[in-house]
Amino acid sequence: MTVDFPLIERRLIKKRFLNLIRKSTLIYFGLPEYAVYLASIPVGLYLPLVYSKDFGLSLTEVGLILMLARISDVITDPLIGALSDRTRGPFGRRKPCIAAGTALMMISAFQLFNPEALNQLPLSRWYLLFWAVLLWLGWTMVNIPYYAWGAELSDDYNERTSITGWRQAFGFLGNVSVLFIPVLAGQITGYGSLPREGLTIIGSFALVALPVLVTITLLKVKERNAYPHPRANPLVHLKGMLKNGSFMLLFVAFMLMSLGTGWGSATFMLFATYVVKAEAWTQLILLGYFGANILALPFWLLLANRLGKKNTWLIGGILFVVVTPSFLAVGPGDLGTFFLCLAFYGIAGGSFGALSMSMKADVIEIAARRSQENIAGAYIAVWSLGQKLVAALALGLALPALELFGFDPSRVNDQAALDALAYIYVVPPWIFYTIGVITMLRYPVNSARLNKLKLAFKRKDARKEISRTASASSSAD
Repeated sequence: MTVDFPLIERRLIKKRFLNLIRKSTLIYFGLPEYAVYLASIPVGLYLPLVYSKDFGLSLTEVGLILMLARISDVITDPLIGALSDRTRGPFGRRKPCIAAGTALMMISAFQLFNPEALNQLPLSRWYLLFWAVLLWLGWTMVNIPYYAWGAELSDDYNERTSITGWRQAFGFLGNVSVLFIPVLAGQITGYGSLPREGLTIIGSFALVALPVLVTITLLKVKERNAYPHPRANPLVHLKGMLKNGSFMLLFVAFMLMSLGTGWGSATFMLFATYVVKAEAWTQLILLGYFGANILALPFWLLLANRLGKKNTWLIGGILFVVVTPSFLAVGPGDLGTFFLCLAFYGIAGGSFGALSMSMKADVIEIAARRSQENIAGAYIAVWSLGQKLVAALALGLALPALELFGFDPSRVNDQAALDALAYIYVVPPWIFYTIGVITMLRYPVNSARLNKLKLAFKRKDARKEISRTASASSSAD
């Protein structure tokens, strides 16, 4: 009996390249991102202003507490990543952790965003620390296996961008809801227009949205076991990550951009309230930013398919660098200018999350094929840990810096303090964005290189399978 090696090899390679996902599956898979954004974005957006202005804590306390809450993830993130990769059972390796994290996150979000419902004011610093730690633990239990799951859904370079694009679109809708729902409630009922009221409404809404949307995804989307369970020690995988130049370049560039956006989120409400004098309008104005995110996202995804992910990422990053200094031109009452700056900022931000996640999935696939183990959870854990640490660093540095330069939201501030607030809001993010763009220039992975590597790996796998087939045929003869 003769074996047609080239024919078998071509069929095996073709079979492994085909993994197209239906649009309904993309939609179902993206749903949890809406609820996760709904329950996490208010931490940086609302909490610094509300807890310092309305709940009796200082800016320095709020900043340091929120930073400490995220530092606890140094232990939990790698642990959840390793457990997610190694979980075995009838419900899959990713789904059990996501379900448990959802329950913890919904309770913590309600307690943080709606503290007056079950507690007495003023709130203590320990209250904020306790529930912030539990919120981020729940976030970790959801996000790490969820993003690892997403990285495994497809082996196709462009299809990965569709997966992350749909997921990011639901995230942007969550951002919009964080602002739109309170604004709409304020227009209808007279309650919701102020940040403190908006925080309460979002806390109640997250209590419902998290379990409903996550449950739909868990029931409708199947996991794909692309690689065997890990056998090596997690420290071996960590060592491999540190030596993975493509991953480290992408990681550093993404963290610098995240540091810039986190810094801006931590100080935005203060800038809008005290420099622009637009406290009652901030939620409505921010809708322009998040609306631009949503409208620009399809354009960025189309551009990525034409120019490649790296080039499109760089265009968005350069737009961040160009637009950020324009906020220094905004003064008291300049609502139109403020709205316009945020809209352009939103256009730039439309590319950042989806493309970074898609590029991360490319790098993870290369690493998984080399190791022949499912290590997506380990990579996502390191990525998630870095993301939360830079967000914590932004809060822990930006808010104390404001007090250091004389700004205090509990009293009347002079012009020098307001100028300090404006420069602290603009200059550090601009520096982070600039360094991030420069770092990304060295990122080497593109469609041609990825497909070349995949083809080499798949030929190697095909030859192994051909050898097994030949051996079995020889034994049969």
